[in-house]
Amino acid sequence: MKQPKRFLLAANFLAFASIATNAFAATDPAKAKVFDDVIVPVLSAKCYDCHGADKDKSKLRLHTKESLLKGGKDAGAKIIVKGKLDDSELYYRISLPKDDDDVMPPFDEDEPHNPVTSEELKVFAAWILSGASFDAKVSDLKGEARKAAEHVLENPPKKKESSTVSLEPKLPEVPAANAKALDELQKMGLLAMPIAQNTNALYLNASYVGEKFGDEQAKKLAGVSAQTLWLNLARTKITDAGLAEVAKCGKLTRLHLENTGITDAGLAQVAKLADLEYLNLYGTKVSDAGISHLKKLKNLKKIFLWQTGVTKAGATDLRSAFVDAKAVAKLESDRDRLKGEVDKFRAGKEKEITKLDEELKKANSTAVSDDPAYEKCPLTGKALDASKKSVYQGKTIVFCCNNCKGKFDKDPSAHKAKLKDFKPSDAFAKANEKLDSAKDSVDAGVEERQGALRTVLTQLRSAGPTINLGWEAPAKEEKKTEPAKEEAKAAPAPAKEEKPAAKPAAANLDYPLAPALIGFIQMAASSLTVLTVGYIYDGTAGPMMILMAVLCVVSLGFYFPFLGRLRDRLISR
Repeated sequence: MKQPKRFLLAANFLAFASIATNAFAATDPAKAKVFDDVIVPVLSAKCYDCHGADKDKSKLRLHTKESLLKGGKDAGAKIIVKGKLDDSELYYRISLPKDDDDVMPPFDEDEPHNPVTSEELKVFAAWILSGASFDAKVSDLKGEARKAAEHVLENPPKKKESSTVSLEPKLPEVPAANAKALDELQKMGLLAMPIAQNTNALYLNASYVGEKFGDEQAKKLAGVSAQTLWLNLARTKITDAGLAEVAKCGKLTRLHLENTGITDAGLAQVAKLADLEYLNLYGTKVSDAGISHLKKLKNLKKIFLWQTGVTKAGATDLRSAFVDAKAVAKLESDRDRLKGEVDKFRAGKEKEITKLDEELKKANSTAVSDDPAYEKCPLTGKALDASKKSVYQGKTIVFCCNNCKGKFDKDPSAHKAKLKDFKPSDAFAKANEKLDSAKDSVDAGVEERQGALRTVLTQLRSAGPTINLGWEAPAKEEKKTEPAKEEAKAAPAPAKEEKPAAKPAAANLDYPLAPALIGFIQMAASSLTVLTVGYIYDGTAGPMMILMAVLCVVSLGFYFPFLGRLRDRLISR
C-alpha cells in the first residue's frame, strides 16, 4: 500500500461494481438464481440494518456468502445448516410469530413491522432443504417454492418506512435576494447560502462573526428579510433592540439566539414571527414572564431553554397553550383502547390457530394412499419392506428397513428431496393452506391495529412543542452544600475559605465543551494514524504496532500533565 490513491480507486471501483451487480440482477425466472436474486434482496431489505456491512449485531453479518455461512456469536455455524431446516437458526428466527421476543426482524410497536412474508419463507425453506447452493436457479425449484420465488421476483421486498416525521423542510417560494444586500452581509463575515437546491430561501449564520455583529449590523438583514428562513445569531452582540430588525424576517422558521444578551422584552419581538418552528434561547436571561410571549407562535415545535431563568412551571404553562386538554385525553383513551384491541385480537386468533394446527397434524398423520408407489427405498435404493412404513403429509412412505424409517421419521424435511415427484395429500394441502391463511390474517390484523396505534402515539408526541430545559444540576448542588452550611454555623471560616464555595470558573463554559474537545482530539489522532499507516505500510503488522506504541506514550505524556487538568476543569461543574 505504498500507493494509497490506487488502493482507494480500486476500493471505489469494487464498491461500484457491487452496487451495479445488485442493481442489474436478473429478474427472469429462467435466469435468476435463488440466492442472488431472491434471498439477497430479502436479507438486504429486512436484515442488513442490524447484520450488514455497517453493523454486526450479535457478531453476525449476512451481507456476504462467507459471513452468512460463518454465523454469529450465538448461533455459531448453525445459522445455515444445509439440508436441515430445523437446525438452521436463520430460518428459525424469521419464521417465529411476530410477538415472539426472538423473531427477526424484531417487532417494535412504535414502528411499522417488516417481517419475512410467507412466500419469502417458502423460498428460504426450499433453498436450505435443497442444500443451500449459491448456484441454484429459480427454475430448479418445484411447485409452491417456485411460485413463491417468482412472486418475490415480481414483488421485490422493500425496507420498512419509519413512522418518524420527515425533517425535510417545506420551503415557500420566495423571489431571489438582492445581490447587493447579500454581498454586504457576506463582506461582514456572515455565511449566506441557500437552504436547499433550487430555492431562493436563505440560511444566514452570524455566529462566526461573534461580537462584531450587533444591533447596528442587524439593520442589514432588511435587504434579505423576505428570503431568510433560517437565522443563526448565536454568540453575537444582538440585544432586544436588534430583535426588532429580526422580526421583519416574516418567513423565519429557525432562530438561534443562544448566548446572547436578549431578555424577556426581546421575546415580544420574537413573538411576531408567526412561522417560527425552532427557537434556541440557551444561555440567555429570559424567564417565565418572557416565554409567555411565545404562546402566540402556534407553529413552534422545538425550543431550547438551557441555563435560562425559565422554570418547569413556566415551561409547562407554555406548553399548555399549544395543547387541547380534551384532545389529548381522547388520544390517551384511543391509545389504551387500541393496545387492548391488539391483545384481544391476538388472544382470540390464538384459539383458531391452535385448532387449525391440530387439523394439520391430523392430516399429516392420516394416510390416504401410497403415492408414488416407489419400487425401491427412497433413501438407499434397496428393496422395500412393506412392514416398514411411515406416514408423511398424508401419504404412506415405504422403506427398506427400520434404520431408514428411523432417519426419515427423525427429520422428514431433510430427506423430502429424495421423494421424487412427491405431493402431499389433498387433506394435508388444504389444512396447511388454511393454517397459513389464518396466520397471515393474524399478522395483517395485528399490523392494522398497530398502525392505528402508531398514529395515535405520534399525535401524542407532537401535541405541543418540545421544550428542553437541560439538566437539573441545581438540586444536586444544594444537597452537597447543605453540610458545609451547617459546619459554617458551628465554626465560621475565614472569608478566604469561602471562595472555593463560589467556584467554578468553568461555570461560564458550555457543558458540552469537555466531551467535544476530547472527541475532537480522539478523531484527529485516529485520522492521522490511518493516514500515516497508509503511507508506511509494508505488508506486515509492524508499522501499525510501532505507531500504536508511540501514540500510547505520547498520549499518556499529554494526558497527565495537561489534558487531565483541563478536562477536570471543564467538567468540574
